[in-house]
Amino acid sequence: MISNDVTKKLCGSDHRAWYTRGCPSKYGWTALVGLALYIIFFSPGMGTVPWVVNSEIYPLRYRGICGGIASTTVWISNLIVSESFLSLTEAIGTAWTFMMFGIVAVVAIFFVVVYVPETKGVPMEEVEKMLEQRSLQFKFWQKRYSSSEKH
Repeated sequence: MISNDVTKKLCGSDHRAWYTRGCPSKYGWTALVGLALYIIFFSPGMGTVPWVVNSEIYPLRYRGICGGIASTTVWISNLIVSESFLSLTEAIGTAWTFMMFGIVAVVAIFFVVVYVPETKGVPMEEVEKMLEQRSLQFKFWQKRYSSSEKH
């Protein structure tokens, strides 16, 4: 909200204290719609990537401890974003804060597309072989083959 005389007068006309019980607005529903859209688009996309990758990426003998480390990393990252958001909006502004988070999201999507192999329908043993090769896949639209499958 904008902190100026007009909005303070609008809040005062409804007998509401500024910033304590909210300020009247006809557009409060937009926040709810925005939150719903965020959840709808984040959940099937980047929201699930850490959990899906964790279920497939580690060898069976290390899966428990590595999954725990990865889960902790995800939650610490969430904490960093939550704690830094207000400070960033005050320091560089709302638009630049969202621009920075958007750029990080685009870089993350690019990283996943290039570095994370497609494992749909691939047995766990083949997934381990693919990950042991540690090769870059810049032609992400082509299927990766293990050394035994190459002709």
